[in-house]
Amino acid sequence: MKKENHNPYYFKGTKLIEPYMHLEGKFITINAKAKDSIVEGIRYLDAVTQINPNNFAAYWIKGKGYQALQRHDNAYFEFNKSFEIEKNNPDVARELTIECLDLGKGKEAVSVATHALSLDNLNVGLIGNLALAYLINGDTDLADKRIKEAIQADPNDKINLRLSEIINDVIVGKRNRPTRYDEIKL
Repeated sequence: MKKENHNPYYFKGTKLIEPYMHLEGKFITINAKAKDSIVEGIRYLDAVTQINPNNFAAYWIKGKGYQALQRHDNAYFEFNKSFEIEKNNPDVARELTIECLDLGKGKEAVSVATHALSLDNLNVGLIGNLALAYLINGDTDLADKRIKEAIQADPNDKINLRLSEIINDVIVGKRNRPTRYDEIKL
């Protein structure tokens, strides 16, 4: 099958997954119907990446599907494939960073988050992600420095304000340093 024939699969797969994607400020409860839709969408996008293994967007959307299913190893794999192909898109790097954090891959999260920030250095969300990556990687000084930069850039960002509290609590010994994202509540 020729590469141009994969478009219907791409659009169908995307349409099935998109309503359930975790996006900023939007978290959807995944019920059985949603799970079936996501799994079917991933199958369509698997066909796309078989036809065109350089379609970074198809890998990214599969990653978003697995992320919604909380299958973090699979999401990491798909986002990593997307990032291997497309290193100049901060959203690709952001999602890979998030999955690194979910899996406790602190060193890799720092590397990818640093890269994401190099693409969009004024994005306070990306600065916060880097601060969190430093925290999970065990570098509380750099985590503190970065979160202060993020808050200075946007003093009303609730997620970064909460992350600042967590970093401070770790620094003063009020809580243990998290090693994975699910060990904190932002």
